[in-house]
Amino acid sequence: MNQPVLSVLMPVYNAEKYLVESIESILGQSLEEFEFIIIDDGSTDSSPQIVQSFTDKRIRFYQNGTNLGISTTLNKGIELAKTELIARMDADDISYPDRLREQYQYMVAHPDCALLSCWVRVIGEDKEVIRVDRFAAGYHYYNMAFISPMYHPSVLYRRSAVLEVGGYAQKYAEDYALFWALSRKYRIYNVEQVLLDYRVSSSSLHQVLRKQEYETAHAEQVLGNLRYYMGNEYQLGPSYLACLSHNFGPLLQENSVQQIVECLKQLETINEKIFTKPNVNLDLRAVKQAAISKRNFIISYYTQHLGYGQKVGLLLRTGSWRILYRTLRDSLNLRNSLTTENT
Repeated sequence: MNQPVLSVLMPVYNAEKYLVESIESILGQSLEEFEFIIIDDGSTDSSPQIVQSFTDKRIRFYQNGTNLGISTTLNKGIELAKTELIARMDADDISYPDRLREQYQYMVAHPDCALLSCWVRVIGEDKEVIRVDRFAAGYHYYNMAFISPMYHPSVLYRRSAVLEVGGYAQKYAEDYALFWALSRKYRIYNVEQVLLDYRVSSSSLHQVLRKQEYETAHAEQVLGNLRYYMGNEYQLGPSYLACLSHNFGPLLQENSVQQIVECLKQLETINEKIFTKPNVNLDLRAVKQAAISKRNFIISYYTQHLGYGQKVGLLLRTGSWRILYRTLRDSLNLRNSLTTENT
């Protein structure tokens, strides 16, 4: 085997249903010079036997004696890695053939970048396409304050940088916490190509099995992020915090245009701090564009889910004149159409 130029790190826990396809997607990469570290975290299904059925010498297989959890398992894998560049992979996802090559070449060409993701296609259990997430690379730094714009199995990072910030330090939302820590000190980026199929399944920890734990950890992470900009005493109501994290339901249930407007005012205050806080990733033009996009996204959601009067009120109070014009125009066209049909 040629000397590896990067390591692929995959934790496995009761993943027998999709494991073969996931492993094969890595072994079939156009870039072949890698080591493939697979760590079984105490599976009770046939996952270990499936891994052991592969004879490719690039695979380094380890088994935890008991279930240690994903953060401990990933930190173990990082310590075991022989290379500086580590690509994450999960046992139910599919990497496209050129994923490693594209990400490796970017990292070699940009030695100041410590964390790199890519666009992903989100699929269901039977590979039905749910959506394709194409996040603008220039928006990642801004968005990181409110959500994790990077899918965990899509990233490639530098081992030394991860170790320097303390590795995976959280039990839940562990990827978000790590990405945030890296983005405080190092450049982050996103390859604007779809290079991974991210599978949503009934066995997904953050989607199903530990959904509440991950949501709580995510909210705590976001509040901590905002305090980085606003100060350690900063507080934000739960429905506002959820809204800024793109969980719009709690604020919608309050059925108050005033509350939505107040939430957007909070966002404007936060934005001013983000615009002026020094960071290696701060591109002011891109950050301001990302802020406008986020504000418009929030307003667009609520105008689609509020009653007509509340919708118009929200658009007036937020100065969303273009959307207001389209809303009034569409309403007038509908009224004229109904009048024509009735005459």
